[in-house]
Amino acid sequence: MNGDVKPMQKYNISGLAIPQLTVLTGALMVFLGLVFFVHTDYLTALFPTLFGGLLLFAGIVSVRRPDLNALSMHIAVVASLVSTALGLTSALFGTWTTTTSLVEQLLMSAITGAHLYVCIAAYRFGKARFPDDSQTCGIDVEAVAERTKSPGPVSVVAISLE
Repeated sequence: MNGDVKPMQKYNISGLAIPQLTVLTGALMVFLGLVFFVHTDYLTALFPTLFGGLLLFAGIVSVRRPDLNALSMHIAVVASLVSTALGLTSALFGTWTTTTSLVEQLLMSAITGAHLYVCIAAYRFGKARFPDDSQTCGIDVEAVAERTKSPGPVSVVAISLE
């Protein structure tokens, strides 16, 4: 790597990049669904497994095919959003049948809600800082600092109506 080029910082949580965290979240959701299914024998206890499978798929695709990162992470965000919304609405509006299913819905919402929050934070971290910048997966901190120190020439155009 050239000495002048600095690698961009990536958004990490405990050393995990977002695709890796998505795989971990998916595995947790699959585990949650299987544990509650074994415990209750209710087929609906497998809902977290469905969302976990989507998250696992999206995370693995993103890790193995970085060129599909944007698509796979959008799939992961939608899966987390829907899972969080379904879990919270069923918990709040009382569509659960047992206290055990309420606990499962709340756990599902907490896990995917945390994943959704981290994904949004990662998006904001990599968001373009200036109008002519492109969206990135991380920030070149030195370039941002340099641009804020010397923003460049400013042009003013005056229009007279006389």
